[in-house]
Amino acid sequence: MPSFGVKQESGTLKRVLVHHPGVELELANSNPEPYNFGQPVDIKRFKAEHRSLMKALADAGVEVLDVGTLIRDDPEMVEQAEKCPNLVFTRDTSAVTDAGAILFRMGLPSRRLETPVIKAAHEAIGVPIAFQLMDAETFEGGGLALLEGRAAVAGLCSRTTRVALEALRGFLLSERLVDLFIVVNLPPDDIHIDGDFAELPGKTAVVHETLGYSFSEFYTRSDDWRGSFVEWLRDEGWDLLEITDRERLEMAANFLTVAPDLALHYTGNPRVMEEAKKRGLEVVQIPGDEMRKGMGGIHCMTCPILRV
Repeated sequence: MPSFGVKQESGTLKRVLVHHPGVELELANSNPEPYNFGQPVDIKRFKAEHRSLMKALADAGVEVLDVGTLIRDDPEMVEQAEKCPNLVFTRDTSAVTDAGAILFRMGLPSRRLETPVIKAAHEAIGVPIAFQLMDAETFEGGGLALLEGRAAVAGLCSRTTRVALEALRGFLLSERLVDLFIVVNLPPDDIHIDGDFAELPGKTAVVHETLGYSFSEFYTRSDDWRGSFVEWLRDEGWDLLEITDRERLEMAANFLTVAPDLALHYTGNPRVMEEAKKRGLEVVQIPGDEMRKGMGGIHCMTCPILRV
């Protein structure tokens, strides 16, 4: 079995990168707004909830790789991590493909110290850096999903530059990691597409209705066209689990698939969980009242390293 590689969000999760938070949360508490925290957090409770996430992953047979542990012998990176309250959201700084890791340059300026730390973590576990966004290019990993059928979807939002999307599209298509690259123009108040969309096993998609109205761009190596991402999903035979405005605000789309019949999520959203259950998916729900205050979910806090 390889040590890294991800083809799609619904593959069985074998290895995952997380960051168990530490003293850096004190920085967010002292000034939440620049770090996009909704409010100060109870650090003890936040860390306890995150330990529950790590335990749920380990109990499901996933190898859990912690950034802090991986970089502990590098004093420079340890010091830098302590300046990064959002490092807990490991999804955003990188994404792993079969070619290696893609490193992103964060759209939120306060998060740009995170990328070197995550790069060091990937190097520590032997994941090569396949591609890295440069200065003037910004994109965050919560805006990208690799889908069944060799497709990728990326969100264009206030934290994304057009040149970053073009660079990402060029890399994924030229390296033949995908055959179709889709750009969804997100509504003005959206940051990442994982707030509106998730791929679940069995070619199931969690979608919020705003994506149905959003203008989307489709690119292959030889062609491009415009249309609706949601209509494309329907045409391709996806089973759509639609969520309401309220459910979206409660992070209903922020699933993490672990296996064909298992996913993780926060507690709450009972209707969506019941719909997932009807589709054969058991959802282990983790208390996240404190972690929610950081404005991210289970999906946001995990960077898959290996899916099979």
